[in-house]
Amino acid sequence: MIKQILFALWLLLVPATVFSQSPGTFKWNVLPVKGLLLSVPASQDVPLLCRFIKEALVAEGVNTLALRIEYVYQFKSNPEVAERNSLSETELKQIVQACKEAGIRFIPTMNLLAHQSEQTEIGPLLKKYPQLDESPDYNPPVPWKDGGMFDFYSKCLCTRHPDLFKIIFPLMDELIDVCGADAFHVGLDEAWIIGYNKCPRCGGKDPAELFAAYVNTLHQHLKEKKCQMWMWSDRLIDGKETNLLAWQASMNNTARAIDMIPKDIMICDWKYEDAPPTPAYFAIKGFQVLPSACGKKDAALAQLEQVYAARKNALRADYSRTLSERMPGVFETMWINTREFIDAYYNRKGVRKGTQDNADTFKALFAEIRKKEKL
Repeated sequence: MIKQILFALWLLLVPATVFSQSPGTFKWNVLPVKGLLLSVPASQDVPLLCRFIKEALVAEGVNTLALRIEYVYQFKSNPEVAERNSLSETELKQIVQACKEAGIRFIPTMNLLAHQSEQTEIGPLLKKYPQLDESPDYNPPVPWKDGGMFDFYSKCLCTRHPDLFKIIFPLMDELIDVCGADAFHVGLDEAWIIGYNKCPRCGGKDPAELFAAYVNTLHQHLKEKKCQMWMWSDRLIDGKETNLLAWQASMNNTARAIDMIPKDIMICDWKYEDAPPTPAYFAIKGFQVLPSACGKKDAALAQLEQVYAARKNALRADYSRTLSERMPGVFETMWINTREFIDAYYNRKGVRKGTQDNADTFKALFAEIRKKEKL
């Protein structure tokens, strides 16, 4: 992997003048994907978000909005997994319609592996279907309360449980149908417990093969629904070899799955502290990849420069076009309350610093994109 990453760095940074120019219509400075991830709003904030989509997001140049719906929706296929105060079908369709009027692609998002619990609270899917828990006997301490080391901080689904797909596929299908979606983000980040040794189905199995098999099953189902699959990157990066460790990469031996899954999956490569060259690694492996920043302006802009550097390579010769097109844009992420984000965007008083940093990073990133598109 290190050799591949070093090559990726060379490919990104060597001056374009080293190669002969070839004419063409490829516009390196125009990004096909200018994405934003937001949390699902409270019911009373749906009109606020719809206005924000049609006014602010259009002005900023956003053309893709992913919404972390999770279980904050009144599912008809399985109403018992819905969180309290979930959005109705009418409310979700209002958001989708606002995106349609704004010319913004809408992508529903669910965590379909990890994040089935947060801190000490079990999530709605495992509350209703505890048999899907990969490690029912293992409930690690909350690290920020107990101060100890930990193996994972959220529950994971058992990818080999015979009930799993009978339960999650109808939930996915309902969101796809209600949203009229042509893409679906399945999550899959920070899955720190795969192949738990006491699981009767997964114990002793290769974590990379378990992960790849699960990705492939989700991908095949979405393909049948004519939906592009989006997922996070971290389980496909070797945390030991890259020194990115367990959050931004994998320390539980899943990274080899990168060579076992379809190449038409969109990889969302979240890196929140800086800008390691992992997007180029995915592009060289054959995937489309979106660097995904959050609340650090410098990191977001450095990631954007990697995208532009790679896309400029398409001007050198025909053989470089494919790789350049595998870096089609960026995907700015927000993990905060949507109303708070909107308040921070408009610089309203009383906003927390972290929230303001998120909004400021978003504005700086998209301002740079608009600047480049005017070249």
